[in-house]
Amino acid sequence: MSFEEEWGRLVAEAKAEHAPRMRLDGAGGGAGAEGRGKLHVTAALLRDRADKAENKAAKEFREAHKDAVSKTSDVSGSLTGFACSGAFGEFADSWKKGASYVAGQIGEEGLAKALRAAAGSFGHTDKQVKQGLQETRYTYKPGDII
Repeated sequence: MSFEEEWGRLVAEAKAEHAPRMRLDGAGGGAGAEGRGKLHVTAALLRDRADKAENKAAKEFREAHKDAVSKTSDVSGSLTGFACSGAFGEFADSWKKGASYVAGQIGEEGLAKALRAAAGSFGHTDKQVKQGLQETRYTYKPGDII
């Protein structure tokens, strides 16, 4: 087998292996495409997820951060006299600022805020569509042209 033939075979095998991974799940609806159910999003669901982000996820992150800080704070005392002791203090301060930022992005300042905004927009759009449908409601009468 020549190099070109072997290379062609390897390329064809790689394409065949990666092709199924690159297809969107259920796109085209061909054989083997399975649906995973329907997505039902409501304003209440979005608000619930916002509450979970703010009250559960952000809280758990803060607790994990507090645990990590308490364990690493012991290190700085043992570095007295080493040139890196000052750098470790700067690292700890940087860590606290970063963790505070991440907690905010999970909680009330980030994800929770975005989900609540989406819930408000979602509810507002639903009301507008409903109002529009009610305004254009028409009762069909026999003989009417549609």
